[in-house]
Amino acid sequence: MAEETHGADHAVDAAAHGAEHAGSAFPAFDASTFSSQIFWLAIAFAILYLCLSRFILPKLGGVIEQRKGKIASDLDDASRMKSESDDAMDEAEKQLASARAEARAQAEKTRAEIDAKISETSAAKTAELDARLSEAEARIAELKATAMSNVEGIASSTTEVILSELGAKATAAEIKKSVTKAVGEVSA
Repeated sequence: MAEETHGADHAVDAAAHGAEHAGSAFPAFDASTFSSQIFWLAIAFAILYLCLSRFILPKLGGVIEQRKGKIASDLDDASRMKSESDDAMDEAEKQLASARAEARAQAEKTRAEIDAKISETSAAKTAELDARLSEAEARIAELKATAMSNVEGIASSTTEVILSELGAKATAAEIKKSVTKAVGEVSA
């Protein structure tokens, strides 16, 4: 029960304290403190302005200027490097074109040398084959002449035998003349 009385006393004190403050408004809206609030606002604004204008803004401005300078320097370096790379690319293309032209010239030279060797070898083989052909034709002509001379002898003896079998008579000179004429006609 003692606790109930203590709780009731506390409730009475809270009600009295609430009534005391209920009549007053929010302190920032209290008209009697406006002048001091404006005074301290002006002082706080002046201090903030001085801090910003003297310390913070110059540092920010310096950082911004440094950043602009760095960006400009980087852009200049980039454009310089781009022009250098363009020059290097042009030089590389010139060297590549020169190398291609040199390679083409070397290929043409090699092709001409190979063609010359082929022509030379072909001419040598043709000459060798012509020489062999001439030798072969000479041997054939020799063999033909030998064969033809043997043919005359064989034909003369065969003619004599045939004429004797037939009962016809002819002299050896007539037979030889007739066989030589016939062999000459066949050879031509």
